[in-house]
Amino acid sequence: MNLKEFTVGELMVKSYIISQAGKAVIIDPGAEGKRLYNYLKENELELKYIINTHGHFDHIAANEFLKEKTGAEILAQARADLKFSDPQLNLSSLFTRQAITAPLLDRAVADGEEIDFESLTLKFITTPGHSEDGISIYIPEENILFSGDCIFANGIGRTDLQDSDYSELEKSIKDKIFQLPENCTFYPGHGPSSNLTNFKKSVWPAIS
Repeated sequence: MNLKEFTVGELMVKSYIISQAGKAVIIDPGAEGKRLYNYLKENELELKYIINTHGHFDHIAANEFLKEKTGAEILAQARADLKFSDPQLNLSSLFTRQAITAPLLDRAVADGEEIDFESLTLKFITTPGHSEDGISIYIPEENILFSGDCIFANGIGRTDLQDSDYSELEKSIKDKIFQLPENCTFYPGHGPSSNLTNFKKSVWPAIS
């Protein structure tokens, strides 16, 4: 498996391209669609899936560009569709001067659902709290997690937004994230990667 990280947009969202055997998945194409697409072209990768960890504008803004260029399926939790089509719900009307929208879902994913991607398994875990439609993606073969805005190397997702809920976020972390192996490496929606051992020892005690 090859993993390429990009930092995109004004809010410095992390977009991740996973590739295997000439196929690719992109997680959270938050901006700079041309740059992401150029990487796919330069490496002769066929984009199969666009996966959004939640529907906030800074994680979906390049969906339309990449969908038009590649025809890849857009996957997210079902409630993300509401944000894709509504600049108020995806917060672009609040934080930017643009009314950002994205194409609607091709497939809604459920908690615990697994999709085979070449020799890898993409396991979807619902992790609401920062956003009610939040999901994380675990790849057991690599023991890595894409955590969106649920957890970060030095903190947790903000819960002062219109559909945020701290108690839900706490539950997602304790009941879902902490059930994964302690040495699991996670790649968040912003900032550097880390692992659950460090998060449990250094970050969580100061928050919980």
